[in-house]
This record gives sequence, structure tokens and C-alpha cells, in this order.
Amino acid sequence: MKILVYGAGVIGTLYAARLQDAGHHVAILARASRLANIRRHGLVLEDVLTGTRSATTVTVAERLSVDEVYDLALISVRRDQLSTILPDLAQARNIPSVLFMLNNPSGSVALAETLGSERVLLGFPGAGGSLQDGVVYYAFIAQQPTTIGEPNGKKTARLRALANAFSAGGFPTRMDNNMDAWLTWHAFFITSVCSAIYLAGGNCQDLSRDGRLLNSMIDGVREGFSVVRTLGQPVHPSSLNVLFRYVPRPLVVNYWQRFFSGPLAEFVFARHARHARAEMKMLATDCRLLLEKSGVPTPTLDTLYGAINEYAAANQH
Repeated sequence: MKILVYGAGVIGTLYAARLQDAGHHVAILARASRLANIRRHGLVLEDVLTGTRSATTVTVAERLSVDEVYDLALISVRRDQLSTILPDLAQARNIPSVLFMLNNPSGSVALAETLGSERVLLGFPGAGGSLQDGVVYYAFIAQQPTTIGEPNGKKTARLRALANAFSAGGFPTRMDNNMDAWLTWHAFFITSVCSAIYLAGGNCQDLSRDGRLLNSMIDGVREGFSVVRTLGQPVHPSSLNVLFRYVPRPLVVNYWQRFFSGPLAEFVFARHARHARAEMKMLATDCRLLLEKSGVPTPTLDTLYGAINEYAAANQH
């Protein structure tokens, strides 16, 4: 498979390297110093749990040519960057499948209107990490495999082929029959988590020791999931729905206390939260539109989203 990865951050680098190593022909689009670094050193990964480091050579592109032919474009930019790349993708008609792997509670409708519904695939990565001095330090999220789906929910031949490609690249992968709903609930989940991290000064260890903040985070997620259900969408995946909706609160608090006190929380949540302030602010705006549409009272989310705006304003550098 000939694949273009659009975006050379943590997720783009990780997926591009592993897909290339699995035998696909991968090109990655990068700019400025990141472009020069990849050309010189390749895609450098380090697993934070094992310390294993690797370097993978791939083709590097500075821009997308409308005439280039790829079987798939994997889009791994931030939510706040999405609108700037859609015009180029719309013109690149020689790419029949475009997989959007990013936070996007607005889902597939606007993407389909711009690119054509037959070209759009939705997904979300199963890893997190940080990019430092040209090295991507990453960790897989055991509770969240790489998740992909067609906007219409069907398990098509191209979706199965993509799932097989990811699995061969070492990514635990599942196909979901309602990625629009998945992305909606995830937006409420991640904005609640990141706002709690912001209120803890960006420190997961401090968050793990603050029962009041953990309870606010849990209330925010529950309010968000209530919005999703009111809008007529199921909460995916069922594991998080069960955790936040049916498990007794003390056990939920204890679960998150243990998680945020551990080393993975920094790589999975905190580093991205601190870096992606503009994205979290935009996601909160997206979620507010859904709150208004649902009419569900969300006092905790109102407070948490205020914290996102305050953190973004105070850390504009």
C-alpha cells in the first residue's frame, strides 16, 4: 500500500514508521525544522516502557501535490489545524481514501461535504507521547486500541485491509460501527481530563492527590456522556460507559488516582495537554455547541471549559 502521512508529530511519526517497517511505501509530510530532521535522521522512536529506540527511513514531502497518487492519506494533525489542510486534500483526487486520525467531535459530515463521502474514513490512535529533539517518545494505551470506521458503519473491504495493515504494524486495532459517536464521546472525555490537568497546574501527580479535582473530572465526563445519549448517539466504547456510568464513584476515583500517579499519564495525557492548548480550546468550543443543542444542564463542564480557556490564555507562548 502506498500511504501518505499528513503530519509529522507524535502520531504521524509513530504510524508512518511502523507502517513503513511493515512493508508499505510511506511518505510523510513535514515542514521547517521537522522536515530537515527527518531527512537527516529518519523517524526516530523510543518506547517509554522498554527504552527500545529505532530509526526508520521514509520518503519526506514538504507539500501535497494534487497530482500525486496514494492508496491512503492518514491525517494526524491537531483539530485546530484541520481547516487549513482540507482544501489541499479536496483537490488531491488521486487519493481515494483519507483517514482522519484526530480529535473531531464534528465527525464526518463536514469532511464528506468537502472531500466526498466515498473518500472519508474516521479513526483514532491507540498511543500517546511527546516529540523532543527529533525523537518521539511514545506509549501504547492498553485500554484504547487504534479504532477505525466507515462513516456509514459498514465493515468494507478497504476498512478490513486498513485494519490488517495496522495490525501488521504492531497496532492493536478494532473496527467501530459508529465512529461519529465515538469521536463525540471522546471529545467530552479528553476535554474533561485535560481541564482537570490544567487545574492541577499541568501536573498529573498533583491531580492524582486532589480528590476534588478528580471528582470534577468524573462529573464532567458523566455530563458529557449524558449529552451524547440525549443527542441520540451511543457511548463508545462500552468499557468507558460502564466505568463512568455504573461503577461506584469511590472505585472510579481510585482507578484514576492510580492512573495519574503512574508514569504513563504524563505521556498519554499531560504532555499533549500542555502542548495542545489551542486544540483543547477548540474542542471545548465544539463541545459547547453540542451542549447547547442537547439542552442538558452541565454545570461541571461549564466550569471545566472555563479552565481550558484560562489556561490557553495564560500560556500563549
